[in-house]
Amino acid sequence: MKRIKLILNITAITIAIGGAIATSLYMQDNDQPQYIPVNNSYTPVGEYGTDYKCHDSTGVCTYYQPDPVARPHEYSPHHKGKYVPVNK
Repeated sequence: MKRIKLILNITAITIAIGGAIATSLYMQDNDQPQYIPVNNSYTPVGEYGTDYKCHDSTGVCTYYQPDPVARPHEYSPHHKGKYVPVNK
């Protein structure tokens, strides 16, 4: 009986660690759309390097939505620096 419990506990721990790693890789904020504040709202800015860049500065360059479904009006800082659009 102890052997079965040990095997089940090891399996549960392994699955939990694997799930945590998979979730952290999936939920990387680099893949999420980036926004900048404009007139008391947030506007999408496009792709980093293609549409905009962030120059070194102490401010916040872009924001992202950590949970767009449950909290659609909450934005968190992402890139540090100063927002600079790329001239096309």
